Amino acid sequence: MKNLFLLFLFLMFATIVNAQNKVSTSRSQMIQSEMQRYQQKANQPEGLLFNGDNYDVNYYRLSVRLNPDSNKYVKGSVTTYFTTTQSNVTDIAFDMASPLFYTSVKYHGSNLAAGKINNAGDNLTITLPNIPVSGTLDSVTVFYQGVPPVVPFFGNGTGFVKATHNGGANNYIYTLSEPFSAFTWWPCKSMVANDKADSMDIIVSHPSGFKAAANGALLSVTGSGSYVTTTWKHRYPISTYQVAIAVANYDQYPAVADTVLIGGTKMPYYNYLFPESNTPTARTVLDRTKLMLTTFSDLMGDYPFKNEKYGHYSFGFGGGMEHNTFSGMNPGTYDGLSDWSVIAHELGHQWFGANVTCGSWHDIWVNESFARYIEVLCAEFAPSVTNGSTKFSVLNNLKSSTMNSGNQAKAIYAYDTTDMDKIFNPSVYIYDRGAMFVNMLRVLVGDTAFFRGVKNYQTDPLLQGKNAYTDDVRRHMEATSGYDLTEFFNDWIYNKGVARYNGAKWNTSGSNTILYLPQTTQYTTNSHFNMPLVIKLSRTSPTKDTTIIVYDDNGIINYINDGVLTSSGTNTVQFKLSFVPTTVTFDPGNDLIASAIFTKDAGLMLLATNTVELTGKKEANDAKLNYSIEQGMDYASINLERSTDNINFVAINSISPTAQLQETQFNYIDNNITADIIYYRVKVTLRTGAIIYSKILALKAVLPAGYYSISPNPAKNFINISAGGTSEVVNIIIYNTEGKVIKKLDRQRIGEARQIVISAKGMAAGNYFIDVIRESTAQRITKKLILLP
Repeated sequence: MKNLFLLFLFLMFATIVNAQNKVSTSRSQMIQSEMQRYQQKANQPEGLLFNGDNYDVNYYRLSVRLNPDSNKYVKGSVTTYFTTTQSNVTDIAFDMASPLFYTSVKYHGSNLAAGKINNAGDNLTITLPNIPVSGTLDSVTVFYQGVPPVVPFFGNGTGFVKATHNGGANNYIYTLSEPFSAFTWWPCKSMVANDKADSMDIIVSHPSGFKAAANGALLSVTGSGSYVTTTWKHRYPISTYQVAIAVANYDQYPAVADTVLIGGTKMPYYNYLFPESNTPTARTVLDRTKLMLTTFSDLMGDYPFKNEKYGHYSFGFGGGMEHNTFSGMNPGTYDGLSDWSVIAHELGHQWFGANVTCGSWHDIWVNESFARYIEVLCAEFAPSVTNGSTKFSVLNNLKSSTMNSGNQAKAIYAYDTTDMDKIFNPSVYIYDRGAMFVNMLRVLVGDTAFFRGVKNYQTDPLLQGKNAYTDDVRRHMEATSGYDLTEFFNDWIYNKGVARYNGAKWNTSGSNTILYLPQTTQYTTNSHFNMPLVIKLSRTSPTKDTTIIVYDDNGIINYINDGVLTSSGTNTVQFKLSFVPTTVTFDPGNDLIASAIFTKDAGLMLLATNTVELTGKKEANDAKLNYSIEQGMDYASINLERSTDNINFVAINSISPTAQLQETQFNYIDNNITADIIYYRVKVTLRTGAIIYSKILALKAVLPAGYYSISPNPAKNFINISAGGTSEVVNIIIYNTEGKVIKKLDRQRIGEARQIVISAKGMAAGNYFIDVIRESTAQRITKKLILLP
């Protein structure tokens, strides 16, 4: 969801409430009553005390009768198919706002007696004959009606809204239920996002002069005379907050649906628009969606609902809302040629929010931050639709908002979810700050790992059509990058504040450029933010430049190299360049939640004046290594070192200064590499006793089919599992020496350079066994693992 002019609406609403001469006492009391109900419900632990903790929803059939030209009223029925999650279930409960009331409840074809139904407060509890076995599929139908209450947030623009358009000439109805307003207009499991119905039918009876918009594919419009019935079917999982209905005198544009080719499927695309908003400009702007659909499908995997449709329908909320397959849009989001960002944002939500949905409102950032960042991707990869906006300009706006001193009160993680306003307002934290975090994540892991991680996240059987939490994002990015991202996520998701490098210095020494990068923090109790740093080094005449990326890990700067972070040991790093820079620019692309002031300091020459280079490549099972030192380096010894875990290194070749004092270039062949990844470095000990290390070089062994490698071993923070041969699906079990299962990962894809990264956080030091079970052959390969404290 994207909220335009959010602060304005909120202040306007507060003014209206306070103006007693404009608001009746009864309406004010209703608003206060509803606020108390939201707070009471939202304060309960999610998934524990909310209605419906003893069943999972499988399917809803929602049938309603709506007339925008009549009083605000809803009448209908809801059939819920559910599966019990406990044994001996004797009652099930739905959320239903107290102004609504049931008229009857049907179970197994018969009406239940009134004594079996308790309609108190915002709850509808139905007593059933005992269902003894957990996992039993059953169903119940509730017939209900009433006046949906006002939802007291965002100018009363959410919940069930009866409004006018075209200057008050036309009436219409729309719903917007995020985060937990569905119960205000239909009985359902409303207060949590983590119980999706597997599918849904929406049946709307309405006057024949109107069209009904809803989720899914349009099945039929039947009937004649004054009323018709519109039926929509949605055969994908859906959260109750994304169930949507709107009834208005819509124009369809295009009148005959366009098709967009998504992964070989010709998908319908069309819009339901208020007639007065169906203008040439609006049509031009909305037609941009088709390129967005194909672009985003290339980047993130196919549009998740390609077998049904995508499009927009006009409604009254001051922004947009990502209802599955049909995004509600205020006409102000598509009435000017400069409009594109809300369209991209709500479309992006079809992946982040509709397909994979936050499992808790605390983790709303996994919806909103990614959707906001998709606006950046749109400007980068589909610039023809953004009316001149570029990746640089969009990131510049996000960074300015995030770094602003007035926007430092909260973290990305939504600690307070007691009402809608506290979740979404101010929006800067889960939108702009969150999008900047996603961008830093991309900078750190690189484009290949980032987009592969996004696609894996979208198609993960544990997440696709289901729910995700912060750790699910981290898990997938760790798997594709090979990095342990625990502290990076902890620093930025759960803490407020920004990073400063105002004491940064730089200098040159021959072909070396030296950077000193001390961090301070502001607006936070967090003493340090782990983060990538982007630095541009330039020469003005003749013009030449290069951009480097390093990683600040608790004040130690690391070189980034294909999934391996190589420590510099200090907050100073050094690079050998082909030119001598004259300027150094921090964060030239607006990629970071950080700022810096660089000064040139000749004293940095003493920190790093000698360099050691190491290169190599894998040939068959051998590693061919080349290393060199600067001419005239007065060394006592040169050792080539090897490691299997990137922690413990041993010397495999030594150079004697007496025999080869003038040598600066060396070669060595390390025969018969057996581990998956071997790490090499060169250690030079000077006669003064100082020690200089080269960067660490990581080489991968070619693994035969059926071969599995565990690295590092011994391990500490994470475990890499790699395989030889073609890609295949495996099941992984980690258990201790007593046979107790510690971790279990089902249906993991491995091979063809695809490794599996498992966090070892929370595992005690000691000996373990890892079983890798090939799904195709049921072959079980067992490896021993040693975990260090």
